Amino acid sequence: MSAATPPEFPILVVDDEPNIVNALRRELATPPVGRYRYAVEGFTDPSAALARARERGFAVVISDYRMPQMSGLEFLKALAALQPDCVRIVLSGQTDMDALIKMVNETHIYRFIPKPWTSYFLKSSLAQAIDFRQAALRNRRLADRLRAQGISLPEEAGQVDQILVVDDDLNACHAVARDLMHKSRLDDVLAAMRADVAHARALPFGNLQISVQISTSPLHALKMADSVEFSCVIADYKMPEMDGARLLEAFAEKQPDCARILLSGAASMDEVIAAVDLAHIYSYIPKPWNDYELRAIVAQALAARKLEIENKVLASMCRARGLDAAEE
Repeated sequence: MSAATPPEFPILVVDDEPNIVNALRRELATPPVGRYRYAVEGFTDPSAALARARERGFAVVISDYRMPQMSGLEFLKALAALQPDCVRIVLSGQTDMDALIKMVNETHIYRFIPKPWTSYFLKSSLAQAIDFRQAALRNRRLADRLRAQGISLPEEAGQVDQILVVDDDLNACHAVARDLMHKSRLDDVLAAMRADVAHARALPFGNLQISVQISTSPLHALKMADSVEFSCVIADYKMPEMDGARLLEAFAEKQPDCARILLSGAASMDEVIAAVDLAHIYSYIPKPWNDYELRAIVAQALAARKLEIENKVLASMCRARGLDAAEE
């Protein structure tokens, strides 16, 4: 392959409307294509798409939410079981808040693209999704080389995950902190998180410890990020200084490895979508929250973060040893 030829990635498109599938195929083949090329396979039947996914791997899936045969949530959950590394993008003109929250929390969609879409947003979203996937896969491959040699990161005794809760309502901050610290620092939900990361590596969940800090000011929270490394930040959406999506986006620039969770009882569907697209939130928790679900989501976010960081560190060690030559 010549240096001028962009690499090609298989993309799965699923929408019950044939004209949408054809329009996406044409759009992704229309110049300017960008730094990647795409081999698009389109289906109007989610079951047929899943059958194809059992035969071929895909880099990214673009799925509608409302389909008569199977909902987008059901389809994406089934696809994730077959291909956990396939990045999930939702394309939809109609959905509801409860459905969107389930998609964010249960399938961890990378981006939500509303219908009608713009060419720039569609293509830039797809390119960013592939960049995200390629970096994660490469780090994992390099990290697995060291693990195969018996090299892994030692566990840090007494390591404490710092969690920051940001809400202009002080009572809400204290309530979240109480629920997170309840029942032996999340020990009651850690077992449920094993399934999500078991395919990559067994993590030592039993000794997880957390420390919760609170702030009623988004600007103060960003200053805190200059001096404290946080494992997770939980932010309300409606705040006078800055909305939660923009806070989490700014927080990601300071601490990209920090898991980001949006907490709100007032955010609209468009605002949640903005949080997914701009801040790449890990989860959305509606107010009033369920204490068990809150702890479960945070525990899952911390486990996923730990694995990603370890892969990055081991991949860096692998590169320093010159073991990544075959990846070039």
